[in-house]
Amino acid sequence: MRTRDALRRVAWAGLGALLVATVGMAVRGVMNGDLKVLDVWAAFVPVAVAIGGIAMTVLQAGRRTPATPEEAVAALARKVARDWREESRHRGLFAERRMAVRWRRRPGSERVSRLAAELPGEGVLNQLTETFARHARAGSLSRLVVTGEPGAGKTAVCVLTTLELAEPAGPAVPVLFRLSSWDPARPLTEWMTDELTTDYPALADRTRSHEIAGELVQHHVLPVLDGLDEVCDPAAALRRIEDELEGRSLILTCRTADFDRLDAGAVLSEAFVVRLQPLRADEARGVLETACTGPDLEPLAAALDSRPGGSLAQALETPFMLSLLVARGGSLPGELLSATGPGAGERIKQHLLGAFVARAYRLGDVDADEARRHLAFLARNVDPATGRLAWWQLHRAVPRWVFLAVALGSSAIGCSAAAIALFSLFGRPLMGLWIGLGAALVGAPVVELVPQDDPRRAKPRLRSVRPPSSHALQRVLGFGAVGAAACAVIVWFLYEKPQYAVIGGVLSGITYAAARYFSEPSDPVEAVTPVTLLRSDRSAVLYAWLAGAVAGALTGAYLGASIKDGRRTPQLDDVTLIDQLPTAVEALMGAAAGALLSATGLGLMAIGSSSWGRFVATRGWLAVRGHTPRRLMAFVEDARERGVLRQMNGYYEFRHRLLQRHLAEPERAGSSALSADGTCPDRDRARPAGRSA
Repeated sequence: MRTRDALRRVAWAGLGALLVATVGMAVRGVMNGDLKVLDVWAAFVPVAVAIGGIAMTVLQAGRRTPATPEEAVAALARKVARDWREESRHRGLFAERRMAVRWRRRPGSERVSRLAAELPGEGVLNQLTETFARHARAGSLSRLVVTGEPGAGKTAVCVLTTLELAEPAGPAVPVLFRLSSWDPARPLTEWMTDELTTDYPALADRTRSHEIAGELVQHHVLPVLDGLDEVCDPAAALRRIEDELEGRSLILTCRTADFDRLDAGAVLSEAFVVRLQPLRADEARGVLETACTGPDLEPLAAALDSRPGGSLAQALETPFMLSLLVARGGSLPGELLSATGPGAGERIKQHLLGAFVARAYRLGDVDADEARRHLAFLARNVDPATGRLAWWQLHRAVPRWVFLAVALGSSAIGCSAAAIALFSLFGRPLMGLWIGLGAALVGAPVVELVPQDDPRRAKPRLRSVRPPSSHALQRVLGFGAVGAAACAVIVWFLYEKPQYAVIGGVLSGITYAAARYFSEPSDPVEAVTPVTLLRSDRSAVLYAWLAGAVAGALTGAYLGASIKDGRRTPQLDDVTLIDQLPTAVEALMGAAAGALLSATGLGLMAIGSSSWGRFVATRGWLAVRGHTPRRLMAFVEDARERGVLRQMNGYYEFRHRLLQRHLAEPERAGSSALSADGTCPDRDRARPAGRSA
């Protein structure tokens, strides 16, 4: 906080010094006769307006009334209920379709809590979630640990309990945190506070958002912590959870074996620990007979009856695998029905996962083998910590030199064309070519070295913009410096007096900085979609082009009107066009040239550092290499509609981590998917889709 305050004071001091220096230079220039009134207005007014605009933004932000904790709690509860109600439908957790998953109390589980005293030694899932929600809503200490195997339904328990608590809202708002992105070296409550402001950006609309989020985490949030086994150091994480959440209600999920090992010494106190039980053969058969009909079900039911402890029954012990078989109508190849021995159950699971993808693409004009190759590449490029797939992060799979080459090529063409058009008016097209190429050779590597922006949205309204962070301020100043330098160099070649280069550089710098300043990041976990994020980022780039054209036209109009008196001599004495045209026409020509140059430069910088700009190059490179289709966003949207992917606000996720891991394995990516009817086609037809970076 002290560092931030110090930086703020330095920034204010710098703005004040700039304003004082500008006023002093203007007064001195007018008194000495070096500056005309037009020069003063062109230089002083934009600087004063820019500084005043920044000051008004900061002052308005400081006067903005922060949300009260009560308002924040109500807003958070509504958002949680709405989001997870939608997510429960995507997961198929309808009341009429839920499997009767059983749970059993862990031997030695804490019995002193009211929750443990009321619940029996074993029961069904609805009984567990409803009882926990009732106790937590009443304010009783309720600490529930849910263990089980992958696909057993641990996350489903989190979703259902979150919905039970959020509707109607109680004193504690359940918030689901995925522990896979938490480093236990960092305080848990601090991490949860950051996650809360990220996952629910409505809380970040006020300047005290972080303080409010911290208060919510401390006093109003019931943590639902999913995936202890996915943390980098589960033992340290469990100790932190016990220390920082002592005496607070919570839900925690973990794989059974991992939690038994981690909590061998009863690290987590007053917790009711349950283990989700595997589905028995008769339970799996009951689900299949309820959901499926047809002759294919008879051999499957017979196999379950004859070998209730066999490989088939073991493969169908989890709701996720059973749901995949239900989607196939209860059909399995005969060799898998009778498979025995080591690895037979795993073969059945991999068959179901592969057949699920093949079945998803059995209709339509998309080839199943080709779709599987593309999905395999995407599965290997998800975020390893969260399992999320983000279109703006796929550039990591592309060599850096590709982006540098694209940046050099596009900037060389754009800058050279604009500079040639300008200098041709003065009979110096070759000079324009060299200046354009020089700008491209210098600017493209600089822009490429800057880390890519996250998706942004254009926010041209002053009151909607918050003061920039120190990192954002560096980029704003960087954009301004590049714009100022580029314009100053061009003007220096054309004008005799240095004041024109200074004025042009100042105006251009303000333009570039303002265009950057008024485009805010879009939060990918806000109530948005990946497609709207892409469109928003593209709009931010187009807005930068437009802002550059408008402001550049104003700068160019001033410089064009001053070309008669300010041109460089004797270098431009032979340009008779300057003396022949009226001043108004020269101002219009200067406006056109300024709009072209500014829009080109600012647009190239914006697209070079934007997520959309790099995604365009990424999409083309991956399509040429055969890793993804040319219309990548259409493909992933189609995969979402087919149920292979699901959408989590601005991200995509595979339907289950098991499906993502199945597709990501190189040997499986290199083999053709099992067909929807259970046959095994030639495995040599599909090539592996390896990572290129």
